[in-house]
Amino acid sequence: MEKSDVVVIGGGIAGLLCSIWAAKRGKSVRLLTYGQGALTVAGGIIDLYGYDEDGSEVVDPIKAAASLKAPHPYAVVGAKMLQQAVDAFIKLTAEVGYPYVGDGHTNLKVPTAIGSFKNSGLAPRCLDGKVFDEAENIMVVGFNLLKDYFPELIANGYREYFEGSKNVSERKVKLAFAQGQGYRDVSALDVARELDKPEQVLNVIAQLKPSVKPNSVLVFPPVLGEKPDYKIWEQLEQELNCKVVETSSMPPSVTGLRLDNLLKRTARDLGVDIIEKAHVLSSRVEDGRCLEVCTQNYGRKLYYSADDFVLATGGVFGGGLKASMGKMTEPIFNLEIEVPADQADWSYQHLFAGKAQPFAAYGVKVNDKLNPLNADGSVAVSNLKVIGRALAGYDFCFEKSGNGVCLATAYAAAALL
Repeated sequence: MEKSDVVVIGGGIAGLLCSIWAAKRGKSVRLLTYGQGALTVAGGIIDLYGYDEDGSEVVDPIKAAASLKAPHPYAVVGAKMLQQAVDAFIKLTAEVGYPYVGDGHTNLKVPTAIGSFKNSGLAPRCLDGKVFDEAENIMVVGFNLLKDYFPELIANGYREYFEGSKNVSERKVKLAFAQGQGYRDVSALDVARELDKPEQVLNVIAQLKPSVKPNSVLVFPPVLGEKPDYKIWEQLEQELNCKVVETSSMPPSVTGLRLDNLLKRTARDLGVDIIEKAHVLSSRVEDGRCLEVCTQNYGRKLYYSADDFVLATGGVFGGGLKASMGKMTEPIFNLEIEVPADQADWSYQHLFAGKAQPFAAYGVKVNDKLNPLNADGSVAVSNLKVIGRALAGYDFCFEKSGNGVCLATAYAAAALL
């Protein structure tokens, strides 16, 4: 296989962004992917830093990140690099017509599918919860046959959250699905594909318009089209003369799929060679440098060489790290991961302990160039950079920092190539 400047392993948000930013810097990039990244099950929002180690809400994510200590990835790359990554991401989404809101110094309130709000640093305009601030009326919109979305639950959550200061109601819209009732469960993705048809959007508007009161917010599931644009969202706001917001929701994540499609399209437009179904089995490392990686593609082995490699395969959930009794490993480069030998020390007795879980912080330790380190602190592979969830030092679930770390380390790695 022809040698490239960079081989990126992993097609999640970290791998895609690193590929894009490396290509923008003139590098020839080959991206090896196997399966779908976590974006398709996540919400497409960028959690930067929602809660500190004490569980207190973070007011200014970038300012708070500056106080963290290594091995936290934000401390490794620095708050300045995090700010540059945020700016670059905002610019990227604006350039392709799907701009995100946020600046890295405030946390947005993103509505959830249980009638609550979560802290997030960057989000699509259609997920920005600030529209609730001035609204007098909230209407929660549901769809017939749509599974895992309960307007009554959401409405009750808003009644409790706003303590009766806003008028909250529910309204269900009926869509005539081509497959017919009882064919199979209807997901948010099914509804989104229906709403990509102009006549279905007009149908929704016709059903809702008589019920919309002045100064209202209409809360939709994440179904306002599959494409990464705001056309349907803007049409609804204009025709119904109100504010419209989508919630984050259960998988499959339409909002995450929009971002995934956007990033893949952008990567291809920049010349990134995306190799799908490429299961990376192993690497060949000599004298501390990786020469090539071996993949299993459709029953045959292929080898990819490059000057630099980026590991963006995720954590245990994504298969990037392998955990067994008293042991954790990174399977492609056999990188060392320090964990307690006694499995009982990996976690607290209660999952929701009010503090970061030890096991969540296990991962690959790196230097300030994102090179993986051996237990003695020496560099394991000098032309390899590790980014995203595979890194040690943070509990992304507790902190609400998952995609933010992916963003910052992807940008830093691309800048260091």
